[in-house]
Amino acid sequence: MTPILRLHLDEFAGRKRLFIRRDGSPLRGKTLYQAYVRARKKVGLDKLSFHDLRHTGQTLAAQTGATIADLMKRLGHCRWRRLLHAVDGWDQEIDKALSALAAHGDAARLPKSVATVGMG
Repeated sequence: MTPILRLHLDEFAGRKRLFIRRDGSPLRGKTLYQAYVRARKKVGLDKLSFHDLRHTGQTLAAQTGATIADLMKRLGHCRWRRLLHAVDGWDQEIDKALSALAAHGDAARLPKSVATVGMG
């Protein structure tokens, strides 16, 4: 996903915002949420909340082998850092594994080197 997001930022949105209007100005109010509601309705997932996407992302990251500490760090749960220490730089490995998961569509079909990214 990272290369796609970088391309989007470089060619369309700039470095200030990820989502913009067609004329390049910032989105207003609930524009992004309204687009999300239309998209989920179109694919028959009316009950899928926007926050569910965060949970899905973490579930997929866990399937790549990310540890609980890694997942909590990615979620921004800073208060747990005293108890659980994520390995710095591991986020990049998790991101690579998530990209591989997206390409293959199934965690069970991931190459062994990718599927065990956080297993040590």
